[in-house]
Amino acid sequence: MNLDRLIADAEICVRCGLCTSVCPTYNLFHEEIQGPRGRVLLYADYAKGLVPETEKALVLEAAYDCLDCRACQSVCPNGVKPGEAALDARVALQGGKPKDTLTALALRFFHYPLLIDLANLFLVFYQRSGLQRLVRRTRILERLGLKKLAFAESLLPEKPVRLALRLTGPKRLAPETPARGRVAFFLGCVMNLVFSEASEATVKVLRAAGFEVVIPRETTCCGAPHIEEGDLLGYERLAKTNLDFYAELEADYIVTDCAACAAELKKYAEHFQADPVYGPKAERVAKRVRLFSEFLDEVGLPGDVRFPFSTTHQHACHACHAQGIKDEPERILTFATDYHPMEGSTDCCGSAGVYNLTHTETSMKILEKKMASVRATGAQVLTVENPGCLLQLDLGARKFGPRVEVKHLSQVVWEGLKGGEAPGK
Repeated sequence: MNLDRLIADAEICVRCGLCTSVCPTYNLFHEEIQGPRGRVLLYADYAKGLVPETEKALVLEAAYDCLDCRACQSVCPNGVKPGEAALDARVALQGGKPKDTLTALALRFFHYPLLIDLANLFLVFYQRSGLQRLVRRTRILERLGLKKLAFAESLLPEKPVRLALRLTGPKRLAPETPARGRVAFFLGCVMNLVFSEASEATVKVLRAAGFEVVIPRETTCCGAPHIEEGDLLGYERLAKTNLDFYAELEADYIVTDCAACAAELKKYAEHFQADPVYGPKAERVAKRVRLFSEFLDEVGLPGDVRFPFSTTHQHACHACHAQGIKDEPERILTFATDYHPMEGSTDCCGSAGVYNLTHTETSMKILEKKMASVRATGAQVLTVENPGCLLQLDLGARKFGPRVEVKHLSQVVWEGLKGGEAPGK
């Protein structure tokens, strides 16, 4: 990560304040250090060597107080990138390594797909054995003082977790209609761990659209959790593994149903642009990457899709702000459903990677506001294209209401294709 970028952001910032108008933390606390403008100036002071060694912890704290939702980047007239600057600052202050041993261990988990599959098996057992009901009824984790673990457990959906697609799905599936091409489906880690039913729906829609689907087992984590935690070394290791594989894979598209994965796979091209080996590979991969809604909007809905009840959509930050994907899911839902636009649909829901675990109180304030916006739509189903958002919004529906069904967009499209039922049936 280049410290010069931190200085450059501050130099082109004109202090207009547009960024503060859309920043979730600034609008909660109304403090300059809790807004993009204040953080950018602080990062620049650090990069210039103006921050005493004893104060560097405050710079790192400011970088982690940022949700990296990048709403500020969408409205900045000069192209300042405070969200990406927060990641740069984390990497620089931590020397490209995780900030502590616990974080390092958690991030290592994502290096091994087998561990994700084993965790999925544990979750299936945890739910089907009745342990989840027992833990929640007795509140045993809170009684033991394990508040963070209790909150993490509360994020798990009440609906049954299914076996991971990596464990159950074949590696290659033929199209169900006249062939139009081949798609490599990038399995997201948390999607595969918790929302395999959504990924199954994605694959079914891709096949219905006339595409052969290849599901590579060689896929590793995209690296998004690592770069968000300042682990540059881990990020590059994972990215290079993916690039070595996907750059040589014969496929017309690389499709994922995880907005964070799509954003990061595309970002490889910028990150490795100066690398003589991985730069060209990253370009070849990035050109073929599509988020589910982006792909479906490009190739067209596979036949007569009509979902028989009302929907609204939350735009994942990694879709609308990191990739500029906003109109695509709305076009799909407007065509296929009784679509009710949500006020503030591009505002962060407060999940933001592990922000809801590290800044739980702030995250819940943001989520409560989001669920009020959902309630105002009157929709029966809330869709989104990111696993962290799915977990957060499902918790929001249980904690704050309204009791909408929270679904991945691909589930809505697939259920519409097969003549979906009303919520709760």
